[in-house]
Amino acid sequence: MSTHLPVKRNKRKLILFAVACILLATLAWIVNNYVSLEQLADQEQRLRASIALNPWRSFMIGFGIYCGLALVPGTGGKAIIYGWLFGFWQAIVIVSVGLTLAAMAIFSLSRYLFQESIERRYTDFLFAMNKHLEKEGAFYLLTLRMAHAPYSIVNPVSGASRVRTWTFFWTTGIGLIPANAIWTYVGIRLPSLRELASSGSSSFLDGPLIGALLACAMLPLLIRWFVSKFGIPASETGDHDATIHESQKELL
Repeated sequence: MSTHLPVKRNKRKLILFAVACILLATLAWIVNNYVSLEQLADQEQRLRASIALNPWRSFMIGFGIYCGLALVPGTGGKAIIYGWLFGFWQAIVIVSVGLTLAAMAIFSLSRYLFQESIERRYTDFLFAMNKHLEKEGAFYLLTLRMAHAPYSIVNPVSGASRVRTWTFFWTTGIGLIPANAIWTYVGIRLPSLRELASSGSSSFLDGPLIGALLACAMLPLLIRWFVSKFGIPASETGDHDATIHESQKELL
């Protein structure tokens, strides 16, 4: 059975890749034949004008959309789009708060409704997480966030682990800020469609933009290198408030 699972996963990935290529090719054909860049630039200007005229309503609508998208796996790149539309400070608030709330929702569902299924599916990772939480406490979860570990695994497994809800909340909120800030900055450095229409692809030749993209790629690698080199700070006594005991967990 173990030999068939990788084959099935590879086939599924190939099918998804083929579907994505077809959709992108279809979208490119429609844009190339029926929509001009000037028309898209005009729509962008109207959208930006609407955000400027109704900042609070636009902020709340954007926040609601982001929270919904944050619950869907595989919808990366949202911070770039929000930085491009809303600017750095509004976007960083939307992205950081939205991702934290979405993580808390998945965490709560895992802890109170799907704990047994999560324990069966991620047995090894859950065992390792509980072991590290007992040793390093909140620093372990904070490191996972800063290293950009997959949300689709960390959030549900954390719910099934012995980590306290408050610890999960604040480590998520703080640990995601560095990556969110970099991605949002990439968004504000991207050219507008009007600039792209007038200057072409040369509008992407921006030093800060290239630097931010490199930082996006390097940050998780630097965090992982730092952890492998120096380790994660551990509790000297092993007595910290990052985890709950088994007797307490049974009452949840």
